[in-house]
Amino acid sequence: MSSTDPTDPIADALLGESTYERLRVQRYALIKRRIPRKLAWQSGLLCVLALIVPITATYPSSVRAAFPGGNPLWSSPLVLWVGVYAGAIQLGTATCLVAVSIARHRREPGLSESEADTLLNIEDVASMFGLATGGFAILLTVGFFLVGHAGIETFEAVIESAPRDPFEQTVISVPVVAVGTAAAVSSCVLYLLSRYLSLESH
Repeated sequence: MSSTDPTDPIADALLGESTYERLRVQRYALIKRRIPRKLAWQSGLLCVLALIVPITATYPSSVRAAFPGGNPLWSSPLVLWVGVYAGAIQLGTATCLVAVSIARHRREPGLSESEADTLLNIEDVASMFGLATGGFAILLTVGFFLVGHAGIETFEAVIESAPRDPFEQTVISVPVVAVGTAAAVSSCVLYLLSRYLSLESH
């Protein structure tokens, strides 16, 4: 791909050889950033999800006692599954974004408008699910875990006011420490991918 004006990315996209970039700047999208930046944001969201480990590890003793065995790190509360689904959404949509980026670079400069439009549609859907839906689910999960640091009274009040105990132990045991560790590792992988794709696009 040739660069016509590095100081003006929009003009560069419109006048350059990339059909994908030209269509990208012409079409409406809620999230306009390029794929490497989106992957970096998803990496950040997974890093936020990984915070459930230090959050639960530093609970006051009164809150820790409310969990089975007094060890919240190895508990599997119901709300944790929101984080599990959110993490799966991040990884699934990130995979789509990486696949779009690879397909785009392999086909250019011979990428047709219809092919570019299809790739952009996939990118838009993956971006919305990953950054909006998945991001909200991660913030909700971390928010519930932070309740434990508000004290045992607030913790019990949240449990009593909820339609179902968000800290109820699930039948399928997936411990907090496992989800947090997986999120941290995945965050590092996505960040490295974002840096690699960013270098490849230059």
